[in-house]
Amino acid sequence: MVRAIKVLSVVGLFFCVNAIIHADEAKGTIRSVNNDRREVILKGTVNDTTYELDKDANVWLDGRQCKLSELKPEDRVVVVYNKRGDHYAASSVRCLRQCQETTGTINDVLTNKREVTLKGTVKNTTYELVKDGTVWIEGRKGTLADLRVGERVMVTYEQRGDHWMATDITQLKRQ
Repeated sequence: MVRAIKVLSVVGLFFCVNAIIHADEAKGTIRSVNNDRREVILKGTVNDTTYELDKDANVWLDGRQCKLSELKPEDRVVVVYNKRGDHYAASSVRCLRQCQETTGTINDVLTNKREVTLKGTVKNTTYELVKDGTVWIEGRKGTLADLRVGERVMVTYEQRGDHWMATDITQLKRQ
């Protein structure tokens, strides 16, 4: 009986810690950016929401790291944040101005062509990594050769003619 209580206590503690560590995401459109206060204000249906950037927060624009001052009103963003009391502390802001994002499972990687192909429901889609594009593996910069078939990735891309050009490929789950 005592052992069962200890096991349940450990499991309960795990879930509590996991809930505290787990960050939330908010998607929306920027109303304004306050560079001095390190804040991004997203438009809301009833009220706007202010996100205060942590001192080591990452800011991305179309798949490339940037400064907070480069973001503009009407940009589409995804903010990763934790709620601290009445405040929202942002650890990451991903902004899309000209690009789109998609997630999928890798079907093929052709390093010599700088291409990654994602599995599709009807047909597969191939994305070509631009010359200065980045690949992120387990939170660190990597190369296309580090990606594996079957991995889940997020691709930030833009369409140029009939080509899908990737500016950033981020591994979501390591196989």
